[in-house]
Amino acid sequence: MIVNGKEYPLWSQFIEKKADFIGKKLVSIDEGQEAQTIVTDLTLEPNGKDSAMFRVHGKDFNCGFDVHHGGISGDAEGVEQGYISFSSTYCGTFRIYHAK
Repeated sequence: MIVNGKEYPLWSQFIEKKADFIGKKLVSIDEGQEAQTIVTDLTLEPNGKDSAMFRVHGKDFNCGFDVHHGGISGDAEGVEQGYISFSSTYCGTFRIYHAK
């Protein structure tokens, strides 16, 4: 997927496989508090003239980050199996369920 003239293969794979995530859990973790909703879409769109925003849209809230300020994080101790965790300098941590 090309955004602002650049390829983003890591993030594009989530967009290409978004049907695997839609309808599953999105969990936001902020200062030890968790909020949950259902994934409705995943997008990769321009963020300024030379970057992209990866966003997971939920029924009740969205989570995401500029691709230069966030990424996939390792499984933290105590995190349920079947989730992919993301972390960002600005948005904190969130995860999406990916097991079938």
